[in-house]
Amino acid sequence: MSSALSTHVQLVLRMGVFGALAGVFGLACCKRVEYVYPKNLQGFSLPLGCASGAAPGDTTQLRSCLRGIEFDTTEFIGDEQRLMVREFRGRGLPCFGDKQGFTCRYGPLAKVEPTRGAELYSKRAMSEGRIIARIYLRPDETESYDKFNVAPKDTTYWWVESSRGRSQSQFIRRSGERGEVSLKERGLTMTEHPLGSMLQPFSRWVWDPTDETLNSGCSGHCCKP
Repeated sequence: MSSALSTHVQLVLRMGVFGALAGVFGLACCKRVEYVYPKNLQGFSLPLGCASGAAPGDTTQLRSCLRGIEFDTTEFIGDEQRLMVREFRGRGLPCFGDKQGFTCRYGPLAKVEPTRGAELYSKRAMSEGRIIARIYLRPDETESYDKFNVAPKDTTYWWVESSRGRSQSQFIRRSGERGEVSLKERGLTMTEHPLGSMLQPFSRWVWDPTDETLNSGCSGHCCKP
């Protein structure tokens, strides 16, 4: 009798434990999980002092335009490599397939990091202009890279705008103790991808036989200068 009662109690306890676990897992399975994107206030509106439709042209404007955004420093989200330097009869080796006297060599070691949420910017945000990445050289580098307005000990911000059939990139460098600002304009090519393709920010250096360029997510597109 005692043995039967003990067996019954054990069975009840086991059923209670299994029921509790099933309830926990049931709640976990049925609960809706929201994907919370990292903070990026500029996904909605530009901060005060950051002009719409024009790249920041001085220190005050640039500081304003940097408010409310964060850069993703995760190793596999950004990219780091030595940039290709293409020169006419330079000190490098002949560029692949080149017949005009251009040489190619390894240049400074550069890091690019995307703005969190840039791949989700709306068309309106792109028409106003947004910073989608930052670029800087590693501490021991001494050579500048003029193509993207990058110089030792400085930080360069990649600003893009796309509106009314016109797209542009501006590489904005902040340098010196006072943070002087210089701009270098380049074009912008945008390749659209299906809705939902962009699941995270990214910025990559893109090397080809005759050039060095960038690829970064912006507004559901791959953006290249």
